[in-house]
Amino acid sequence: MKPKFEYVRLPKEEAHRLLLETRAARPKDEPMWVFAFGSLMWNPCFSYDAKAPALLKGYDRKFHIWTTRARGTPDNPGLGLCLEDCCGMCRGVAYRLVEDDIEDAWERLWEREMGSGIYKACWVSVETEEFGRVAALTFIVNRDHSHYAGPMPTEHMAAIMAGAKGTYGLCRDYLAGTIEEMRKLNVIDPELEALLAQVDALEQGSD
Repeated sequence: MKPKFEYVRLPKEEAHRLLLETRAARPKDEPMWVFAFGSLMWNPCFSYDAKAPALLKGYDRKFHIWTTRARGTPDNPGLGLCLEDCCGMCRGVAYRLVEDDIEDAWERLWEREMGSGIYKACWVSVETEEFGRVAALTFIVNRDHSHYAGPMPTEHMAAIMAGAKGTYGLCRDYLAGTIEEMRKLNVIDPELEALLAQVDALEQGSD
């Protein structure tokens, strides 16, 4: 049985306060980079003039949050990606933003990633071959949030994700898109591959 949620919206005043704090912490006199680990890898919402594979140490990419808007609904939630601080590492994509479009980028990023408060916007250090080590903005999970799902068995995750759909599309497609982008980075995650196989089996069985 899936839980049911109300969509949580971060109060505008709080969202604006966090935006100001994050902007103030931006490394000075450096380009603005964003580290993408999920859908931003294939669907960035900002203008950029450079893109590079990047490695973030100390974090893992996990489907550990409930999604009740983008890839699910309050009555039929899906699971979304987050970064969890741990002893692992995450390979993703670093984007260097176009400085003339920074204001628009901040607005789009905040609307897309900070609407519910499930993420904490953080500046992290990522490694790239082409540009060396760069400071990048990314979004770390807030474990105290009511939409933090945490770890669960693969079978349970597959049952939640199968058939879940939100304003951005199917939860299954989100998972498949992530795997596809990871393969482009020469990253194979057996757990995610197994999860997709189980989701597909459940969706095919329901046809």
